[in-house]
This record gives sequence, structure tokens and C-alpha cells, in this order.
Amino acid sequence: MVMYKRILVALDGGLSASRALEEAFKLAQAVDAMLMVACVVSHDVCDLEGGAFEEEAADAGAHWQLDHVRELCERSGVRSGVSGGVHSGVRCITQIIDAHGASIPGALMQAAQAFEADLIVMGSHGPRGVRRHLIGSVAETILRSSHVPVLTVRDDQRDDEHDAALAL
Repeated sequence: MVMYKRILVALDGGLSASRALEEAFKLAQAVDAMLMVACVVSHDVCDLEGGAFEEEAADAGAHWQLDHVRELCERSGVRSGVSGGVHSGVRCITQIIDAHGASIPGALMQAAQAFEADLIVMGSHGPRGVRRHLIGSVAETILRSSHVPVLTVRDDQRDDEHDAALAL
């Protein structure tokens, strides 16, 4: 039986990422694993008009997401922080990763390697639109390139709404 000891959870602010975090907490409690909850900030998405404002918004969004994770940890009986914490058998650290112009999947893979993760957990929005077919998704890229197992969690509510819209 495979036992995971170090689990990287990638957040992007979406519902599927929140569901992935929930699954990672359950798994970490079951197998006594340490969690690293990471949010990647990519400053290359800002346009020339937005400039510093867009960068500040990306940073603020990442900080908000990880503050939310800390609140979830505390409500779940798990303490977290940049330096880590322990409660109820789950150790959790949070980290904002600046991609420094690199791709988001590349930054996540580097973080997983540095953390020595033996599992990556992340949300997947499922196939959506032309953009996904042209450039792929972060989850798909990590699934194809990861040397450790990857657990993806979909947002079933969004999928159900999408399927219902197609039926009309």
C-alpha cells in the first residue's frame, strides 16, 4: 500500500481547488501526512495598462486565498502557518510561490520537488472552451509531466450546470 507523507495542494481560487483542499485534508489525516498548501502568483499576466495595480491584485488574491486556508485549518482543528503547525495529526504549511515569469505548472512542479512531495492534489475545471484546447490547462500539464502521483478533483456542481445547459 502506498503511503503519502508529503502532499502538495495547489490553490487557484476556484471551487474545484477548494474541494481538492478538502480531499487533501481528509487524506492527510488518514495517512498522517504533511500538507503544503501553495498558491502561485504569476506577474506575467498583467497588461501594460494595469501594470503595478494588476500585480498588487494578484498578490492580494494569493494572500486572501492562503488566509482563507489558515481559517479552514483552524476550523478543521489543524493549525497552519508559513513555519508550519501541528494539531490533530496533520502538519500544514502555506506558501505563496512567485512564478518569476515561469509557467504556473513549472512553478508548481519546482515547489513539489523542493517540498519532496509524494502526491500533488489540485482542482480541475474539466475541459472548457477553445482556450483549453489551444493551450491546455495547469492540471493537464502537471498530470502529463509529474513524476509523482496527481489527484485531481473536479467541481461537479459546475459540471452538472454545464451539462444541463447543453441539454437545453
